[in-house]
Amino acid sequence: MKKFSKAVIPAAMALTMALSTTALAGPQSNPNGPYIEGEQNISLSSYMSNEELTKTLQKLEASSKGKMKLEVVGYSNHTLDGYKTEADKGDPLYVVKFGDADPNKKRILITTQIHGNEQIGTEAAIDIIQKLSSGGQEIDEILDKVSIWIMPRINPEGSDNTFEGKWYPTRYTHQTWLPENIALPSGTVAPWYYNADGSERGQANEGRVVYGIPGYDQNRDYNPNLDFRVEKEDKNKVSAFLNSKATNNSNYGGFYVTAEARTVTKVFQEFKPDVFVDVHHRGFNTLSDEDNRSVPVQVAAVVADPYTDPFSGKQYEVDEEVLKLGKQVNALANLALQRGNSHYGAVQKYPDVNLPGTALGAFALNDAAIMLIEIKGQSQTLGQKQAGMLKETVKVPLFEVFKGLADGSIHDVDTAIYDAIPESTNRIEDPSTRD
Repeated sequence: MKKFSKAVIPAAMALTMALSTTALAGPQSNPNGPYIEGEQNISLSSYMSNEELTKTLQKLEASSKGKMKLEVVGYSNHTLDGYKTEADKGDPLYVVKFGDADPNKKRILITTQIHGNEQIGTEAAIDIIQKLSSGGQEIDEILDKVSIWIMPRINPEGSDNTFEGKWYPTRYTHQTWLPENIALPSGTVAPWYYNADGSERGQANEGRVVYGIPGYDQNRDYNPNLDFRVEKEDKNKVSAFLNSKATNNSNYGGFYVTAEARTVTKVFQEFKPDVFVDVHHRGFNTLSDEDNRSVPVQVAAVVADPYTDPFSGKQYEVDEEVLKLGKQVNALANLALQRGNSHYGAVQKYPDVNLPGTALGAFALNDAAIMLIEIKGQSQTLGQKQAGMLKETVKVPLFEVFKGLADGSIHDVDTAIYDAIPESTNRIEDPSTRD
């Protein structure tokens, strides 16, 4: 029998223990997936195309017995000098109305799919619309006190984008920066959120796919000055602003160059909602170093600091009572998802940001309490996997908010609950690694 020195034995034992620890190490998140990996086929078949969305909304309106009103409030692909032909209108932008803009009622506006590759919010919105349309005592009690308007897809172009003959949803709208068309000097630099080559992240975030249609990140095109319009401003001032990196960046409001942002803002100004909810998708996180539950959703009640409009000098800030209501709305959403120790309850706050050019930022600075809902995963990283569960993380909180607004209990929610929601941490950069 071969003998080992005393020095070798501990080393061998240490190696064995290390290997055992590695073999028995827990998964990086719970649940650990499902994720899109490598060249795995991504299925999007359960998600609605623009045509299917239109048909679904029309059917729901027809069967709602007058509860629901469907309106076309604008079109994508609008050029600032007007539509040249009917085809230029692009796809319709819908608002679904349950109730009117009655100032004696609480009012909540919900938008989804501002980025075309963030589909689950739209699917959840359709489920909500269907339930509200169906009526019943609980729904009737809500709608007696609360008007609910829903824009279920505000980036139809990105949603229906194709690449190499396949459906390839993208973050961006479809529009080309042509400064001469709005009387800006030739060569004026595009807004910083312009995607000049028409590209999108590849599957599982592997590189980028160039699909070749320029466009904008619509969720940077809003402005705290809701009436800001490039064509109405001093062209030399606008051009100088855009041509400077010191000002053409995310610290400032957007330029309202997209039809989509203008349309959503028009609806906001008509409705004057008490609460504005915007549903997004994001990446992957675990809750903390001690709790590896996969975070299904992040929320936020604050996304913008006080703001001074560089063109008019007007100052904007979030009203104290508006911020309080925003925290109460987000706190109630968090409470609604607590189900024992399930991963539904692994809610985080979205990272601290200052983005006055987002819809949430611009509208919060115009007296709307806000709730950002950020579901995990996007088309290229999750496909339609976990869609059913993730829809619940949108629907369950929103119905609790509807009820809280209707009976006034929202005002009894302790804002400390929001403050105590864990901050964003433990980002999983490559969820397919499994370790």
